[in-house]
Amino acid sequence: MGNSAEEAKVVDLVDRVQAGPREAEFPSESSVPIKHFKLHVNPFMDSVNPNFFFRTEAHEDAYIKMKKCIEDDISLGLTTAISGTGKTLLTQILLTELHTARHKVILSLVYPQMTRSALLKEIINELGLRSLGSRPLVHTMVSTIHNEIIKLHKRHIKLVIIIDEVHFLKADSLHILRTLSNIEVPEKKLVTILLFGEDTFLERMHHPSYRSLFSRMFIRARLRPLSREEVEQYVKFRCLVAGGSPQLFASGTFDLIFEYAMGIPREVNRVCHNALIESAKLRKPSVDRSVIQSVIASW
Repeated sequence: MGNSAEEAKVVDLVDRVQAGPREAEFPSESSVPIKHFKLHVNPFMDSVNPNFFFRTEAHEDAYIKMKKCIEDDISLGLTTAISGTGKTLLTQILLTELHTARHKVILSLVYPQMTRSALLKEIINELGLRSLGSRPLVHTMVSTIHNEIIKLHKRHIKLVIIIDEVHFLKADSLHILRTLSNIEVPEKKLVTILLFGEDTFLERMHHPSYRSLFSRMFIRARLRPLSREEVEQYVKFRCLVAGGSPQLFASGTFDLIFEYAMGIPREVNRVCHNALIESAKLRKPSVDRSVIQSVIASW
């Protein structure tokens, strides 16, 4: 990713994609469309599977910008999105593809009401450092992380911290991240922190109390919902990766899927997952418009 040869249009990706490796079939209703349509896996399961990463222009832009943060030694990068548009999947792609001999990449998944101590403990655990006891001081944990960053730098390794669901963090936790991002030598920053959160986080950052933090986010990206054309290519892409035909969904279904899901991939998955099951039960050769209408009406 990032090279001109790889920045293909989504329609080209559908033509070139190869079917993924055969995986174990899912039990219960999920196995019905797999058997009926001769798929390797259900292409619309609610899971974060990098094999199904669909590179829209927005996702490609976010990926390139977050990589640029690391390459240019920028301390903080931010990607925001509407819930369900694929930011967590993007963190998994970054986690996998950026972990090289020159980088140590760790991921922290934030949860509601997570304290700054809990955040620091998770970072320490992900770094594989020894436990500091049941209730270590915040200063002690920050010093421990600081020392590890310096050790990595001496080995010519840069630490990259990915924070997912950053909108859940309280003010004191966010300012701790700012403190960590300040670790540097005269010529560059020694750590890059990539933040991923919902659009509401960006609105929050405009408050004066966050000015010093927000000003450090030199590079920002935003994931958007899929367009009508991208929804069609997204569905075809997933069907192909699962070993199926790009014509598994009839051409008349995509307008309905787009209108219901409003371009949000998670909602597209939900509609298509249920439509596959219903079509298989009815022994249909493909998913047609009537099945999509029936699935949507049942909700």
